[in-house]
Amino acid sequence: NGCGYCLDIHTQDAIKYGETTRRLFVLAGWQESELFTEEEQVILAMTEAVTFIHNGGISNELYAKAQQLFSEVYLAQLIMCMVTINAWNRIGVATHMKAK
Repeated sequence: NGCGYCLDIHTQDAIKYGETTRRLFVLAGWQESELFTEEEQVILAMTEAVTFIHNGGISNELYAKAQQLFSEVYLAQLIMCMVTINAWNRIGVATHMKAK
């Protein structure tokens, strides 16, 4: 979402929990990378669609793909995670939070 604070804390967490630096470095270009599974690509696409909801939200095609890959409960959980991430981003932007 372009938030420096979010990028900083989530990158630190990702490394702490075993994510590779290679995948983190290429994350901004995930659409052109073969480093992400089909499931991860769908989650990333959905996350971007929710983040930039003013562009129309999750397309019917993307949602149908997600329904093929994920259970109804897991899909709902994913969407709630995306909404929560964006809520925290808006709080951070509104309050001018800075990375430490």
